[in-house]
Amino acid sequence: MKRSQFLRHMLQSVGTSLAMLVLRLARNILLARILGPADRGLFAMLNALPELIGGITSGGLNTAVGYQAAQQHAMGVLLTQMLLYGCLASGVATLIGVGLLESFGQHLEVTQQLGLFAWLLLLAVPLFVMKNGLLTLHNADGRVGVYNSLRLVESLGPLLLFLGLFWMWEEHALGAALISWLGGFTLVVLVGLVLLARFHDIRLRWDRSLQGELLRFGGKSHLDVLFQQVLMRSDYIIIGLMIGSQAVGFYAMASAAAELLFIVPEAVTTPLMKRLLQQGEGIDQLTPLALRLTGTVMLLACLAMALIGEWLIVLLFGKAYEPAYPALLALLPGMFSLCYATILHMDLLGKRRPGTLSLFSGCAAGLSLVLTVALIPLWGIVGAAIASSIAYTAMTLAMLVLYCRISGVGIGHTLLVFPSDLRMLHAQLRPAT
Repeated sequence: MKRSQFLRHMLQSVGTSLAMLVLRLARNILLARILGPADRGLFAMLNALPELIGGITSGGLNTAVGYQAAQQHAMGVLLTQMLLYGCLASGVATLIGVGLLESFGQHLEVTQQLGLFAWLLLLAVPLFVMKNGLLTLHNADGRVGVYNSLRLVESLGPLLLFLGLFWMWEEHALGAALISWLGGFTLVVLVGLVLLARFHDIRLRWDRSLQGELLRFGGKSHLDVLFQQVLMRSDYIIIGLMIGSQAVGFYAMASAAAELLFIVPEAVTTPLMKRLLQQGEGIDQLTPLALRLTGTVMLLACLAMALIGEWLIVLLFGKAYEPAYPALLALLPGMFSLCYATILHMDLLGKRRPGTLSLFSGCAAGLSLVLTVALIPLWGIVGAAIASSIAYTAMTLAMLVLYCRISGVGIGHTLLVFPSDLRMLHAQLRPAT
């Protein structure tokens, strides 16, 4: 990929991410103000579960199909694997899990809070797995424009559906939010399949040799994805069990505000995904450049969020959510660390180190669980945020040390921009203007 092409794709991804930020922010504002902390917390728990269940049942498959798509393997074969080992496996596991919860977990507070809504996971989990798989296939195939379009559909669809349903069904706001959530997944899946069929033959096919390779790579990556989901989403479940759904609502707003900053690493990794997975000539210069640019912009974004975060939460979500601000501050160091981890993870997968990545994420997930359980009784949701930031930072440092050892790049060349980087960017952007 030429630098000018990368910069064009990066700017396109920045524009897409900014549009997504506005759309998601608008939806979060509406949900926070309409649902209130308790129902918002319940909705946040339901949103977190498909990602967690998908990671448990078929997480490594998504990584494997992305790697295979970057190597130009047949899309029909990859879709077959996604449907069989992804959607079907996750659907069966969800059915068993919800059934066991309803039969033996009625005394748990989280079961009482979810109620019959838990059965919605039978639709949500397979749709979530398919949606993520299609996004990965398009991006790994180098279709940056299509990928960005699907991300816009993913953000705009649920917002418009919620507005329409709430207008017709005002007295059932939580139901409108849940239906729009599932409708958004369905819309992305349908549009993603139609767009994939424009460029590839997507007739389902079986390939025994590719199946074996995919399952081997996916098996090595599975624990990595599983542990990442535990790392990223288990705090919601633990807070719900130890404190209650209202606390989850506050924590969800803090996380939503912090995760808005992910437009920075997303804008860089979107055009680079295929290149990082393929590796090749020049990768040891491209990855450090991407790390430096991302880290510098993310640092400025985190400082800005720390300064205006409290005002932003009160202005957008209402005075009731002001207790979320201390948790937001505690999450920001972790968000800064994760901007590096996003790029390093792709590069190390391309270097065929899925097993080592699984070890790193497993240790980080274990550290997060222990610290979350230990710190919540002391500091509530702020303790959970501190635990997450410590775990994210530890995982990122481990990835960075491994990357530098393999590539021979000094750590100092991966952190913040050099003056020469700014001159290069200026030279590349000036002809485009």
